[in-house]
Amino acid sequence: MDYIDSHCHIVMDRFDEDRNEILADYFRSGGKAMLSVATGREDHEFNLTLSLKWDNFYTSLGWHPHDAKDFGKNEEAFLLSAIEKREIQAVGEIGLDYHYNHSERAEQLRTFDRQMVIADKSGLPVIIHTREADRDTMDILRRYRKVRGILHCYTSGRELMEAGLELDYFVSFSGIITFQKSAPEIRELLKAVPLDRLLFETDSPYLAPAPFRGKRNDPRKVVYVIEKAAELKGLEPEKLSAQANQNFYQLFSAFP
Repeated sequence: MDYIDSHCHIVMDRFDEDRNEILADYFRSGGKAMLSVATGREDHEFNLTLSLKWDNFYTSLGWHPHDAKDFGKNEEAFLLSAIEKREIQAVGEIGLDYHYNHSERAEQLRTFDRQMVIADKSGLPVIIHTREADRDTMDILRRYRKVRGILHCYTSGRELMEAGLELDYFVSFSGIITFQKSAPEIRELLKAVPLDRLLFETDSPYLAPAPFRGKRNDPRKVVYVIEKAAELKGLEPEKLSAQANQNFYQLFSAFP
């Protein structure tokens, strides 16, 4: 089965000992592409190094809501430079996180809005992180109706999902759908997402799917997410994965 991990953090230090082996195995065993997310300068520079070594290695850069308080003129200039140099294929992950509130909500809203402006002007898609902030996230997405993107690692409510679909966003699901006791609502939402709007991800090193829950996740385990989603959709995993791959390439069609 060919597959794509649409969101991982392969540059994190938890992969320092075996990153190259994981990437080699991923692309050898059916991985057609992946998107590696950077949430700051160092991660971005590491992503650039990896993108020179591996084909179909897509990258993004954005200031996460946890780090919104750190997004100033220098950070904005760095992001704009990366876009101008065509070093990234998406702005993200960006958004709102009212669960942890590592940055004040006003700072999160400011930083989210500013990065949406940048995405709007550049034409790049966005990768949206949202947690316990559905209403404010909806308001901002609707403010920038020309922007497309991904509602990443979806765990929010039906209303935000439907708003995202209306705005032509893709909805990405992670290993959470394999957590039998804690994710029945998310599995029901997955069933409601049209096939041409589905993506899958690991968000590794986090959220390892069953039967690896509690261990370090890695991009190869996206297969378990796809298999569970196929079961929920009543489809063959190969068919669902092929559709998700097509969706990924559609979103990133400007970046062959």
